Amino acid sequence: REALTHAQLSHPNILPFLGVYCEEVEAPPMMVLPFIDRGSLQDLLDEQPLTSESFEQILTGAARGVLYLHSRQPPIVHGDIHPGNILINELGDPYVCDFGLSRIRHEVTRTHTMIFEGGRARFLAPELSAGWTERFRTSRESDVFALAMTFLTAWTAKPPFSEVKNEKKAASYIQKGRRPKRCQSAGGFLRPNTATFWTFLEGMWAQEPSARLSAEAVLDGLTQIFPPIVPQAPPVTPDPPTDQ
Repeated sequence: REALTHAQLSHPNILPFLGVYCEEVEAPPMMVLPFIDRGSLQDLLDEQPLTSESFEQILTGAARGVLYLHSRQPPIVHGDIHPGNILINELGDPYVCDFGLSRIRHEVTRTHTMIFEGGRARFLAPELSAGWTERFRTSRESDVFALAMTFLTAWTAKPPFSEVKNEKKAASYIQKGRRPKRCQSAGGFLRPNTATFWTFLEGMWAQEPSARLSAEAVLDGLTQIFPPIVPQAPPVTPDPPTDQ
């Protein structure tokens, strides 16, 4: 299913699909994808905080990739957005990848299998963590929530609720409406300021799915947070007076 979903996608911020390879007739097929040597956003954050330029580039590109998925007809819900599923190429551009939980039809449901692997419960929308043995439905709104937590991780260079070691406890905070405390960026970003960024995140991680920003509104918000920097023209030097 992942290969079929991935094969129909083409966007600068979606990891390209190259094909399917079968080593033997009875062996399961393997997807062929480009090798991204810089690794994931999580790999970068494990080394050091992002620079201001990388922060802007990664957030904007990731938002464009998610908007592309949500704008498909019918829309594609990724279902598993977190820093490990955003790869970064040598130019610093992000690729949204790993469509193992993606779905096209809204009635398809998933279970909580593997949610706790790698701290992924911290990126799970509250409506998805209500009852750990129940089946749940991912949505465009839950994608936006996960994207907010991913943006927060890029800001702090730490996972959401990093002070909480237990995954279920962190997820229960989210389910009860708690959100990470406002804090300064780890990289000392030049823009946006903390208050502006937190207001933006609050629109993405609202408790009620219907109150969250759409992917289109997220990208519009980033455009306002990161307006193009217009280089200033050098001052005009008056011509020296000429001898009469």
